Parts: sequence; C-alpha cells; structure tokens
Amino acid sequence: MSANLKPLRLFGALLVASLGMPAAEMVLIRTTDGKWIEGATTGTKVGNWKLSQIHSLHNGAPATADETAIIEAGLITIQGKDRAARDQAVEELTSIGLPVLTPLLDIIRDTDQHEPKPLYNLFNRIIPSVADQPDRSASLIRLQGSKAARGTWPQGDLKVGGQSIPWFSIRLFAVRKKSISREVDVHSLRHSTQIEYLDSGLYASAQSSLTSVAQGFTRLSWKQDEWATGPNGLTKPGPNYKTNLVDGHPFGALLARISAKGVVMFLGEKASKPNIGAGRLHLAVNDNAHWQNNLGSYQVSLVLTEAYDLGDAR
Repeated sequence: MSANLKPLRLFGALLVASLGMPAAEMVLIRTTDGKWIEGATTGTKVGNWKLSQIHSLHNGAPATADETAIIEAGLITIQGKDRAARDQAVEELTSIGLPVLTPLLDIIRDTDQHEPKPLYNLFNRIIPSVADQPDRSASLIRLQGSKAARGTWPQGDLKVGGQSIPWFSIRLFAVRKKSISREVDVHSLRHSTQIEYLDSGLYASAQSSLTSVAQGFTRLSWKQDEWATGPNGLTKPGPNYKTNLVDGHPFGALLARISAKGVVMFLGEKASKPNIGAGRLHLAVNDNAHWQNNLGSYQVSLVLTEAYDLGDAR
C-alpha cells in the first residue's frame, strides 16, 4: 500500500465518523453464475433486517441453467470414487444450497450403508432440520440470536464495492463478523480424513486468523490402547507400524484445511494460525485407509476472526 494512501484512508474514516455516516460493512456474495464477490457496502439494512443482525441469507429460487448443469454433474461426482473430486463437488453444491434439495432427494436411496454417506451429509449441510419445510423454494434466513427460518428473498439491487448487483442474481449473502466463536465435535469415524471433513460452516476471509483448543480421546483400533490418542496424535508408531505419521501428520491428530483444495494444517490440542487464506474451514481426524475401527471424538473450540457464518457445522 502506498504511504500516501494511509493518511487519506484515515481522514476518510474520521470524516465518516464525524458526519455520523454508517461504516461500511464487508459482505460475501455468491452469484447464480458462480462468482464470489467480497466487498464493502454502506447500506444499513436488507429488507427489514439490519446488516448487523444477518449471518447469512440463502436464495431458494430455482436453479439457473448453469447451476442445474453443475448440480447434475456434481451429484454424479459425489457418488464416484475420486475422493478429491467428490470433496470439491460437495463444497460447490453446498454453496449453491437450496436448489440442490430436489435433485438430491430424487437420487437418495434406501441402503444399509453407514459410512461414508456424502449424499446424506450434503442434505444436512444445505438445510438444518429446524428450517426444513414442504415449500423447498422458500429462502433460508439466518439471523443473530435466532434459529434458521424460511422467508422471502430481498428485492432490488445491492451496492457492493462500487457496483450494483441485482438481488435476484445473488445465491448466497453473508455479512462479515469481527470474530466468530464455535464449538464443534470432530468424530474419528465420520470426520476421518479418509471419509469426509467436517464443514465448520465458517468461511474465512483473506484477513482471517484461526485459534483453536481441542480436547478428547480417540481410538483408532478399538481396544488397542497403543492406537489411542488425544488431538496431538500418536507420538510413536502403533503396533506393527514403523511410523507414527500418515500423509505427513501424526495418526489421530486434529487437522484442518481451508476449502476442499486447501493445504492440510496441523491443529492438535492448541493452535494459532494467522492469515489462513479465504474459503470454508474444514476439520478432520487424521487416519489411513483402515478407518473402520475408529471410536471417539474431539471437542474443539474455534475462534475465527474477520469471517463469515454460512451455517451450522455439518
């Protein structure tokens, strides 16, 4: 940043304060054509809601032609064997949200399958049960201090970063919070790195920092205590193994990543991660392909600064 711009920005902030003008709120948008936009808006309300009240809004209007193609391809990919492609498809369809419900419900079948079950988990990521209803086209409204509910999508235009965006072209809208605290349960079976990461429901910005504290005990081989560990993971190899590491991190360790394509980070019992990058925050317990005998979970306290609350952890 140019040194000359700093006093100008400071002067502008002081001028806004002295004139009683509303401070700009940072917002995150996904449009119906798949673009992500993050910028400042000086408005104070959306419909009847103050910006400060809003966590996120999810548009229930029917999918566009482009979204329909993405949904159809994504649902096929999720049922495939390519793990990386599946994770990316889950993340993409979670971001599209409500228009995915009908085609998703159309393909879910009765089975005795337990894990992995990405189609079932995708449904839970899109709609909390407290807000589910027969009218699948109603929008999802998430406000501070309230349970998720269904409602009507805003009309008109939204001004963000100098551009005017029609509300009908917005699929997802969220307001940045200075700090978000969240308690999540990361299960060694359901949220194994070999199965599917837990989506924390939080979206980091480029300015976000993450702190975490974890406790709990997981068993990676039922009764064999040598394969049991806390969030830091095994410090020495378990029985019949020459290393305590898998994919570069200890067996049983609490890990995180930002977005499905993100680099995997070690969290362990305590972590402080500045500038973690922009995207959805995911958590998992580290394991290899023999994950079926896992028991236990970690209770994790997260604090994410300068971030967006897009939904419950799923």
